[in-house]
Amino acid sequence: MLEMLVHGVNLDVMTNQPVIVLKDAEAHRFLPIWIGQFEATAILMEIQGIKPSRPLTHDLLKAVIESLEAKVVKVVVNDLKEGTFYARVHLIKGSEPFEIDARPSDAIALAVRTKSPIYASEKVIEKASIVSETGEEEEVERFKEFLEDVEPEDFKE
Repeated sequence: MLEMLVHGVNLDVMTNQPVIVLKDAEAHRFLPIWIGQFEATAILMEIQGIKPSRPLTHDLLKAVIESLEAKVVKVVVNDLKEGTFYARVHLIKGSEPFEIDARPSDAIALAVRTKSPIYASEKVIEKASIVSETGEEEEVERFKEFLEDVEPEDFKE
């Protein structure tokens, strides 16, 4: 398993559907997962610290888990079959661990609310991740710094 971080939630311009992008800690692999609008909104609201006036479904689920004196340990995007991602929510109550099947979007929305780690199985990473070129982000950063310091006169011959 590889720990993943939420890199962002974007809109796929081809399908007009939200995509959550997970990345590994070293930002060499990105895992795009198409999700529903409600789940995208729930994830973004939590990441941005926006609190709704009434609890959303994932807030309710978190409250239920806590009231049952259980804790979310982690979520794992564990499988990909015929274009559909699968996830498991790993919980513990007392000393008793247990798992619940979930859609990745719901599992991730719960993970961001409970500050629980998100993982992807090696199988899913191999099938669906996009590998960025080593150093690509550093190169982009250097180019941005260059643009900040460059003046139009620098291009005169």
